[in-house]
Formats: sequence, structure tokens, C-alpha cells
Amino acid sequence: MTALDPRVRAVARRIVRECAAVCAGQHVYIDGRLDSAAYLEQLAHECEVAGATALVVPRSDERAHRRLTELSEEQLAATSAPELEAVRAADVVFVVRMEDGDPRLFADVKPAQRAAQQRGRKPVTDAILGGGKRWIGTDFPTPAQAAAFGLEWGAFSEMFWRSLDVDYGELQEKADAGARLFEGARQVRIRSPKGTDVTLGVAGRPIDKDVGLVGRETDLSNLPAGEICLAPLEDEADGTVVFDLAFWDGRRIEDLEVRFARGVAMPVRAAREFDFFCGVLDAADDAARVIGELGIGINPAVGAPCGYTLTDEKILGTVHLALGDNVMLGGVNDSVLHWDMMILRPTVEVDGRRLLDDGEWQL
Repeated sequence: MTALDPRVRAVARRIVRECAAVCAGQHVYIDGRLDSAAYLEQLAHECEVAGATALVVPRSDERAHRRLTELSEEQLAATSAPELEAVRAADVVFVVRMEDGDPRLFADVKPAQRAAQQRGRKPVTDAILGGGKRWIGTDFPTPAQAAAFGLEWGAFSEMFWRSLDVDYGELQEKADAGARLFEGARQVRIRSPKGTDVTLGVAGRPIDKDVGLVGRETDLSNLPAGEICLAPLEDEADGTVVFDLAFWDGRRIEDLEVRFARGVAMPVRAAREFDFFCGVLDAADDAARVIGELGIGINPAVGAPCGYTLTDEKILGTVHLALGDNVMLGGVNDSVLHWDMMILRPTVEVDGRRLLDDGEWQL
């Protein structure tokens, strides 16, 4: 499937008109990977058909890798003033590079270099997520991504477009049902077959329903969509979590055990890449170890997890917890890091009322 495939054209049209609700007179900023340039231009064209103006900024993986490996931390931590001004001037922002086009290319990037880059981009990110703009974070699948996740290219591509081209009304209904369970709730307990048993305080925190309809339930959305999420209270996470899967810069982390005490994560062990995981946290900031998000997947079209976080975290019946920043979700933990990690086959109880039972939706 290519960017010129009729299905992809139709999806781009739907994203602009239905999901992002772009309309006449608006300014749209489109930031994406160079390998998806045709798709970026299709989005820009649909914006212009709707009467908006659009600016496309493509960036190659190769250029991103050279910056991360050849520039100093001081250079990486500097914010691009032109980019920041362009984002501030926009009404709608598309980020079409939620994942690297070739994740394996970045396996040699040092955590300190990536953390410096995150510090440099944080003012831009804050201007997007906290500036009252509509934001769509999405991607364009590549054969290199499929290879990195150990998947056949055709099946991977089909999964992505199938997961994106869903019935958003049905997602809305499922999100509404889940959100009602959280109304007035104080505590969430999560367990899993691998040993997860953790409680999270959630009293007073708003529930976010990411159902792909920006401007209705929320101003921020991932596509593929399909989760309900919130920012747990930063000092009320206690217990053990065994994350089945996490992915970062081309590295796959499996069976990661973390213990939480008053909201702070203490790494214990992992089946693979434990030292790398600890290095990413050490290179970020103190707030990177604090519980940041509880998310529950509700998209039935995704399928099995593979390490592609953008779709993994939307799988119906899964939970992801994030470490780090949660300001965009109504929390108070401000960090350069936001790292989603997966819990499979979870049992979730909200004030004793069951939402998931061994990964099966109960509402």
C-alpha cells in the first residue's frame, strides 16, 4: 500500500474533515517523515480543499540520526525558534512521525543524546499540547518498521490502515461506557498473570477519551485512535508492575518488572534490555520516574501487540502505563519523557468494579 492508494487518499480526507475538523481560514502545520512525503502532501491538499492553509515540514530518519549522533548535547538541547513560531501560529498541528521510519537505525543513539533532543523540543511540544490547538499524532507505516517488529510487511500495513479506518461512533460508545466507571472513582487496581499487582489513585483526575474526533471530546488525539486514559495522582501508585513489552529507539524491552512506591518507579529486572531501560530514565530527569498515565485500549481492529506503540496501546483489553510527563492529561508531572509500556491480559478494577477481566472487556 502506498500513499497514492485510493484507500490511503480516502483516509487522509477523513482525517482532515472528520477527525481534525479542519475548516476554512485555519492554518495547519504538518510535521512528518520524508519517506511519507506523498502522504503529507495529500493531507495538505485536503486541508486546502477545506479552505485552510497548510505548511509541510518533512524530515528524514537519516538527518535525525546524524543530529543525534554527531551534534553535542548542548546543540540538541537548543530549541528551533522558527519551528516554535510556526507551531504557535497554527490552529491545527499534524505530527505524522509518531514512530521512526526505521527504528533499527537509532539503536546506537545514546540515551543522553535523545534526552537532550527531548529537552530542545519540549517548548515546541508544550506549545502544541498546551496551546489550545487541535493536534493529531499519527504515522505512516514502512517496510523497515515491519522488519523491526518482526512482521510481514503486507500484514503490518493492513493492520495500520484497518485500525485507523474504524467506526469512530463505536469507539465513542465504548469510551463513554468506560469513562462512566471512572466517575467519582478514587482507586484503580491492576493485576496480570505475570505478576502485576498495583493500585493507582485517580480521585479528581479527568478522564480523556481518545476516539479520533478532535474538537469534541478532546483537542488531542492519536491516530489510530482508541483509548481511555487519565493522569493518576503522582504520589499514589503503589505495588508491582510487570510490563510485557516496551520499545525505544529500536530496542525491545520484555518482561520489565518495576516497583512503585508513592508514585515513583524503581526498576527491578527485565528479560532483556534492562540496563538500557535504566539508562533512558537516568538520562531524562527526576520526573521521568513518576507515574504519568493510565491508558486502556478500546480499538478492536488492531490485533496482537508487536512493539509498535502507536497501535499496541490501542488494543482492546490491554493496559498501558506511562512514566513521565502527564501535564497534557491534567496532571502536574512535567518531564521531557513520556514512555508508554504495555500490560497484556490485565484485570482492572475501578473502586472494586471490574472493567477488564484477564483482558476481556466487562461493560
